[in-house]
Amino acid sequence: MLLSDARLPQDLLHKLNGLHLSFEDDNNEKGTLPFDFFHKVPNLEVLRVQKCFGLKEIFPSQKLQVHDTTLVILKELNLFQLNELEWVGLEHPWVQPYSEKLEMLNLHKCPQVEKLVSSTVSFINLKRLFVMNCERMEYLFTFATFKSLVKLENLQIMDCESIKEIAKCEDEDGFDEMVFGGLRLIELNCLRSLVSFYSGNATLQFSCLEAVKVIKCPNMETFSEGVIKAPALLGIQTSKDFDLTFDGNLNITIQRLFHQKVALHSSNSTVMF
Repeated sequence: MLLSDARLPQDLLHKLNGLHLSFEDDNNEKGTLPFDFFHKVPNLEVLRVQKCFGLKEIFPSQKLQVHDTTLVILKELNLFQLNELEWVGLEHPWVQPYSEKLEMLNLHKCPQVEKLVSSTVSFINLKRLFVMNCERMEYLFTFATFKSLVKLENLQIMDCESIKEIAKCEDEDGFDEMVFGGLRLIELNCLRSLVSFYSGNATLQFSCLEAVKVIKCPNMETFSEGVIKAPALLGIQTSKDFDLTFDGNLNITIQRLFHQKVALHSSNSTVMF
């Protein structure tokens, strides 16, 4: 009601840089966001969508008849407690300009979302990615999207029970090495199906990576199949109470920690005759 109120002063709307949308009843018959309103807030940088009844997709596949100034400087997209959301829609061609400008993307408690994006998307300005409690998600993105994360600084994935790998290897397209110059922290927490971070063979270079947290990931076998260059890495943390562990190589450290868990489990087993 507030958004559709024509009496709202335009100068106030033009100053608005953050908006929190929530509609918990069934009044939103279309199940879409109010895109016809967004052109009134040309300086919107932060959008939070939470508890919106019937919302299945943030950005629809067909470009809407909206003004060209809609969401042009959006930097942060937060999606929380959207029980019916199936697709974010960042891969649609008309949404690409928005995807490329995003600096922060958060998904929390979106149980029906299976993939962050369904095809190649460029996240060339994304600095922080946080995904939590997305039970059906099996991987975040493909190799083609993964290699666009050149400015990513912080990656946190938590409580996603179906995730098997973070970046899915499909076609490495001749890329021998990928450089992630800004990534400082990777946290993988409570991912019981996770086997590896990336299953491809391309060399991963993390020039600024300082810490990797792998907590409650019982099936983690390796970080990547290829070479990993992480000269600033201090180690891997497997619990909030444990110190960093590092054997000089990220893959070797992951494998040793994994085998330690297997050996410890076997030694604690009791055989009864």
